[in-house]
Amino acid sequence: MTDRLKEGWRKLNAETIGTDAYWWIAVESATFYEDMKRVVEQYAYGRALDAGAGRLAWRELLSRHVGTYLSGDLNVEHDQLDVVFDLTARFPFPDGSFDTLFCCSVLEHAPEPWDAFSEMSRVLTRGGVAIVSLPFLLHLHDEPHDYYRFTRYGIEYLASKAGFEVKEVVVNGGLFHLVLNVPSIVLSIVWQALGARFLIRPTTRFWVALAKTFDRWSGLGDSFASNYIVILRKRDQ
Repeated sequence: MTDRLKEGWRKLNAETIGTDAYWWIAVESATFYEDMKRVVEQYAYGRALDAGAGRLAWRELLSRHVGTYLSGDLNVEHDQLDVVFDLTARFPFPDGSFDTLFCCSVLEHAPEPWDAFSEMSRVLTRGGVAIVSLPFLLHLHDEPHDYYRFTRYGIEYLASKAGFEVKEVVVNGGLFHLVLNVPSIVLSIVWQALGARFLIRPTTRFWVALAKTFDRWSGLGDSFASNYIVILRKRDQ
């Protein structure tokens, strides 16, 4: 993106994050929210930790489906963040503190993310659930701290090594989601600049319908996934 587009994109993100409008500013964010919403509704429960919560984009959704919501991150990007801690070091919680651990699009930003899985397992109750999403084919973001991309097999390996069993893998996006995401972003920035933000959602809905149609037709979703959402269950020891 040019500097002007990047600035417009940053502004649009900043002004919508934490609201429902945030998920409709681009194809990939819209379909990602749809997939994650279904996963949270099905699996999240009890006492939940949002690990790497950032600007609390998922707080509203998670809070509707769990008993207690706690947010944590390495840096304070929201004044209502509950706990500051490093996901790649020992978490400041006793063993078995949570029923659900939610870690969304975080570990690609950690220089050494491998040990996070063992800590996720430690702080979960027996049979507890970790909902982890990581990008596969996704644009560079939050640079310069954007270090890795993960295949589903890499995620499954790290999770299994830490004592998890894989309950489900959700393939998010696909080749045409990837291709159509850029024009959807550009048009959302244009609508924002023209003071016509109300047009962003219906325009993105059109892009999403187009991307889903072509990805179903091509059958290339798994090979060109934008993200993988992996639902992990802590094994009974």
